[in-house]
Amino acid sequence: MRRIRVAHIITRLCQGGAQENTLHTARLHDRGRYEVDLLCGRIVGGEASIEDKAASYGVGIVRVPDLVRPLVPWRDVRALHQLERLIRKGRYDIVHTHTSKAGYLGRWAAARAGTPIVVHTPHGHVFDGYFPVPLTRLFVRLERRAAKWTDRIIALTPQGVEEHLAERIGRPDQYVDIFSGIDMEPFEAAIRNRDAMRAALGYGRDEALIGAAGRLEPVKGFAYFVEAARLVCVQAPHARMLLAGRGPLERVLRAQAADMGDRFRFLGFRDDLPDVLAALDIFVLPSINEGMGRVLLECGAAGVPAVATAVGGVPNIVHDGVTGLLTPPRNAQALACNILGLVQDAGLRHRMGMAARGHVAPRYGIETMVRKIESLYEELIRAKSL
Repeated sequence: MRRIRVAHIITRLCQGGAQENTLHTARLHDRGRYEVDLLCGRIVGGEASIEDKAASYGVGIVRVPDLVRPLVPWRDVRALHQLERLIRKGRYDIVHTHTSKAGYLGRWAAARAGTPIVVHTPHGHVFDGYFPVPLTRLFVRLERRAAKWTDRIIALTPQGVEEHLAERIGRPDQYVDIFSGIDMEPFEAAIRNRDAMRAALGYGRDEALIGAAGRLEPVKGFAYFVEAARLVCVQAPHARMLLAGRGPLERVLRAQAADMGDRFRFLGFRDDLPDVLAALDIFVLPSINEGMGRVLLECGAAGVPAVATAVGGVPNIVHDGVTGLLTPPRNAQALACNILGLVQDAGLRHRMGMAARGHVAPRYGIETMVRKIESLYEELIRAKSL
């Protein structure tokens, strides 16, 4: 039996849930059954890269020079032709695209190249919090068009399926929900290393350490976290805040948090995120829009309760009152109230953290995710008689 050729396409390999998901999928495919290439553009600006991690895993990158995240029409047309040439040259049986921009151009290129099987994982959506309304509506129309070139669309949660169908993108039978898994192993060591990591960060056992992590851009809602932190600091003198990540809003957020001094620290990019998460008492996800919130699985694996906004697939991951607390988006006051509730009750924090770990560990492993994706591939291979 010949091996099936698979191309994963994503805009760039920066630090982020979609990028980690795509990289781990490419590296964990059954090499006896699949030949896998990863096609992407380059990192630009100050984003943290995970390309070194790809190299360490032995995952080769096929470069698409003009595949960039912003809308740049002349480069987008060139990227379309570059992708089509690479897909034809690679003679791929399956093209699996990831995220919005690469998803549209990659599926169009695959259709032009006559690829037998096309799969798309949006990793959430851009229907809220990313762009002005007219541009958002344009993206919805493009997604409707691209769905016609797609055999299956993988949503991260059942809620993600509903949100796409509500926008009349594709048909119900095109959808399947497969979670974005994580590698559990680093979190075992991180939990054992918790006290040492807190000491390395400069915090003692008596301080309540509250943290967030992600790309510092508007849709992630970190401005609400900073405002909530200010409210928490007034009522909880032992509370300390951390924010890990880089992005275009870093300077604005630093200015917003300046009056809190060293009670609110910016850590920048961290390649030891499991250790940082395990050192926390509370994790905060203040997003305006979130496909699933893969970092919520990571903090659950670290045994840390979450205070998160009830957007997208987040309620599928954070069970309100059990593994964490849910709050409305764009509401710093409500966010602060839930954070304070956990700051003031160490027993509740511990119970929720253990419940979060018990929920995540047996269900959301990266290997399970990849086997589900491969099962989907095999279903489509049989249907297309490849």
